[in-house]
Amino acid sequence: MEPTIRRFRLKDLKRVLEIEERSFGVDAYDRLTFLYLYRSCGDLFLVAELSGSVIGYSVTCVEGSGGDAVGHVHSIAVDPQFRKKGVGRALMEETFRMLRERGVKSVVLEVSIANEAGISFWKSLGFSPVGIRKRFYLDGTDAIIMRKEI
Repeated sequence: MEPTIRRFRLKDLKRVLEIEERSFGVDAYDRLTFLYLYRSCGDLFLVAELSGSVIGYSVTCVEGSGGDAVGHVHSIAVDPQFRKKGVGRALMEETFRMLRERGVKSVVLEVSIANEAGISFWKSLGFSPVGIRKRFYLDGTDAIIMRKEI
């Protein structure tokens, strides 16, 4: 069964926080961070829903304006029991569609240099490494900056 991709609603926050914590542990965003992202980038804060339950989310913001606007993926996570089933891909394909509608031509993100599954996922979507952010995560791990032209 295919998940439904829709915009995040405040009633989804508790479930999004559960998925975030299970996915990122010490680096998980907190409630206030998600509320800030919802206020700042709410129309690009999406959830994947299956049988009435949120099973994943993604949040992307548009930074800059006009021809210089860039989509920045701030977070994406899928409940562990639904991973590797196309949920993350579905969330990102809808995000890319929405960004293209706005005239955004590229998307960037950071992924932990230690997150091999994440790096592989982003490469499978057409992202390429373009740089490193030193000590980006709380534990001091570097992040790879990745970019995709859409």
